[in-house]
Amino acid sequence: MMIKTVNILSGLANENRLRLFLVLLDRDFCVCELQEILNMEQSRLSHQLRILKFYGLVEAKQDGRWIVYSVSEEVRKNPVVQSIKDSTELSPSMKEKIPQVRIRGIRQNEKVESRRRKEK
Repeated sequence: MMIKTVNILSGLANENRLRLFLVLLDRDFCVCELQEILNMEQSRLSHQLRILKFYGLVEAKQDGRWIVYSVSEEVRKNPVVQSIKDSTELSPSMKEKIPQVRIRGIRQNEKVESRRRKEK
């Protein structure tokens, strides 16, 4: 089912949701990673994610104890989304945080620590 333009525009009509969506276009993230990148409180972030989900712009999947948010290929390929992506940029500080979160691998590190505790 093709996402409607009105859903895209409604979902991204808030600056925080637009920034959040642009980050998720880069790759999948859990809420704790998004908090670090966007410097947002967990409750506010969860609220914005719920709205993006309502409009069909993001998907949520369980990964162990984390819920990981992503943008589907269908949404990524939408011409309106492509236009928004091509004409909107994240701030330099946010762009810097994305690879830092990747390198540290918050979810991955916690999975390793959890395994280590179980082995003891």
